[in-house]
Amino acid sequence: MIAAGVLSAAWSADQLTSFLPELAPVQDQLVAAALAFGVCIEALLAITGVLVGYIRTDRIFRPSALRLVDALVVAVVAATVVVIVALFFIPGPPQLFLLVEAGIPVAATMTLVLLVLRSLLSRAVAMHGELDEVV
Repeated sequence: MIAAGVLSAAWSADQLTSFLPELAPVQDQLVAAALAFGVCIEALLAITGVLVGYIRTDRIFRPSALRLVDALVVAVVAATVVVIVALFFIPGPPQLFLLVEAGIPVAATMTLVLLVLRSLLSRAVAMHGELDEVV
């Protein structure tokens, strides 16, 4: 599966460089950035799936859920860093640069929302623990 993703990224990069020849000198760096970004997205999807499973099994108020939300924040921050690094390798048209640059505020907003939700979850975990002691 991983090999298919790498081959697909390499093929797409070859197609893109035939369309935009100014990207040819930085093709390898952009493919590496695309693969790293893909890993971050897959981590986000997997962790979100685990958290949905925690909700279904009523385990969302356990400390392990907080660690998973921390992992979500790390994955979003890592994806943002990959996007910022990729900006330095884009010599092509300004529209492409602006499109990639637009991902930075979106990722920053997602990170801040996740941090707010993590804070709410940590308070809920503490309240759930106190309620378990009372009952």
